[in-house]
Parts: sequence; C-alpha cells; structure tokens
Amino acid sequence: MPPYPDDRRQSPRLEATLQAKLEFSVLLREADSSESGVQHLRACAGYTVNLSEHGLALVLHAQNIDEEYLMGGEASMAIELDLPNGLAIEIQATPVRYEKLDEGYLIGARISGMRERDRELYDEYLEEIGEE
Repeated sequence: MPPYPDDRRQSPRLEATLQAKLEFSVLLREADSSESGVQHLRACAGYTVNLSEHGLALVLHAQNIDEEYLMGGEASMAIELDLPNGLAIEIQATPVRYEKLDEGYLIGARISGMRERDRELYDEYLEEIGEE
C-alpha cells in the first residue's frame, strides 16, 4: 500500500527540477455532443511539474480555458513536449485531476498513447532525470 492511501499513481513521479522543467504546447479536445460531431479545440502552453511512465503533471498558462475542457468525460490532450535534446515528442493524455492556480491550471494527466519512437525518447529522458 502506498504511504498515502489516496495516492493512486501507477509509477513513481520524477520531480522536475529547474533544469528538468520541460516546455510544452497542448491541444485540448472535447467532442461536441451535438449530431454534427464537431470538436472544440483549445491550444495553450506551459511547463511540466513532474513526469512518470504513466502520467505527468503540467501547469497550463491559460486563464480562459473552461474547466469542462479539463475534466469532461470525452476530454483528451495532445501534448507536444520539448525535450532538452531539441526533439519534440507527442503524448496523448487524459486529464484526471486539476487545480486552479493564479497562473493557470495544474493538471494531472494519464498518458493514453504515444508513437513508438516518442515512447522510446520519453523513456530515455525519464531514465536520465532518474539518475540525477
């Protein structure tokens, strides 16, 4: 059992030090419930707080994002994460919790998918910061 019973993380989180904070841009998607099937999209930027194999915590610099985009049943995020080596990877994630901050939102997200090469690069980065 984890030290805190309500800590449901599947893998250990690696805290982002000042050197390890990664910039990202994110596209939030929410399927429209109307018959048209149109998706609502919002783009914004931010930085990582911590990372793990199965999830990440992000701070989005956006005051104009409706909370429904963060926790709606069909909500998803396409995160373009800029790695320190200059490469960018794309992560598909689902927000599982959020907290309103003065500068935007702290979001806890579960990784739902990545291309194979992006997963390799992400895992390599996790190993690098885990050794620090």
